[in-house]
Amino acid sequence: MSSRGAEAELILASAAVAARRDCSRTRAAALARGVDWERLVAMLLARRLLPQLGERILQSAGEDAPASFVAAVERALSQTRHQAALLQLVGARVRRALDAAGIRSLALKGPFLAEAIYGDPGRRASGDIDLLVAPGELQAAVTVARASGYASPTDHVPRGGLPLLHYTLHHERFQAPPLELHWRIHWYEREFARDMLARSIEDPPYGLRATPIDELAGLLLFYARDGFHDLRLATDIATWWDSCGGSIAPGALGELAARYPALERSLLCAASTAERVVGLPSEPLLGAGRRLRIRPRLAARLANPDGRGAATQSSADVALVDWLLTAPGGQLEFIRRQLLPPREVLGKRARARLERRVSQLGHGMRVLLRCGLSVAHLLRPLRRPTP
Repeated sequence: MSSRGAEAELILASAAVAARRDCSRTRAAALARGVDWERLVAMLLARRLLPQLGERILQSAGEDAPASFVAAVERALSQTRHQAALLQLVGARVRRALDAAGIRSLALKGPFLAEAIYGDPGRRASGDIDLLVAPGELQAAVTVARASGYASPTDHVPRGGLPLLHYTLHHERFQAPPLELHWRIHWYEREFARDMLARSIEDPPYGLRATPIDELAGLLLFYARDGFHDLRLATDIATWWDSCGGSIAPGALGELAARYPALERSLLCAASTAERVVGLPSEPLLGAGRRLRIRPRLAARLANPDGRGAATQSSADVALVDWLLTAPGGQLEFIRRQLLPPREVLGKRARARLERRVSQLGHGMRVLLRCGLSVAHLLRPLRRPTP
């Protein structure tokens, strides 16, 4: 038995690419016979994985799955399908309004991608609408969204600049889901998202859709930005590969990484981590001989596929991964982003979490102390996840 427990091991096995799941089918069936089903449901719900992985676990368990687990999966799928229908309806309405204003927009993650790769928009829980627009059209996109009933965003914006990643808009009468208008998808890049949008093509019924290699790169960048925490994004990557991997030319990801040097560490590290965690075949994607250097190797060791630990420590792990993957010359931006964020950002976080506000220096010291614990974790022997 794996040290992670039968439930966690079954969850991990179910998140993998189809080829790995086929190889571990006997093991998964044996795990299903020994799990505590109530504990399994609780773990999947807490990690927001029940819609994504519930049906795969049912396939592994066969007749061993109790009726209560079947019912829990059906309830979760019903709930996420209703939410997905709302997100798709409102998202399509906003995109039509943007299109009418001459603004190209691309849906990121959410039910649009879930329908494309899972075949069911309810297979992935989402709570907001994520749209990518060109940096020069971001303010115009906010104006269009406001005409659709959304209030002005309150994100921190440096003088004369752009928000860190996106504007978050809430509906004035709370009659629609939150809307995030992105101008980029990772802290390190200012060109990739713009180019991804420019290269996107019409793909009914989804509207604009990124090219396959851009879409995969985007998922890998989301995974890296999230500090390789838990399995929601890793499962998306594995499912995307099963659905669309055949359209990727050998070495295409390595070539894309070379075109965007600031993203190279993140893309290579994310692909390598996804291979270890869910079986993404990284070498054919990256090309032969592409090996991780020391900093990305250390970042990969911080991957937390079981989602263990307190939220505060997970945030510190994200910060440490950020530092390890930051391209040369990006250290000052890292300090501003992770250690000394603006006072209004800290105040907004404190209000959202119902916590006492801390100073910039206090926040930075807390992050550094927790990063120290993460560094101690790096010194332990690497434990590979069981496929």
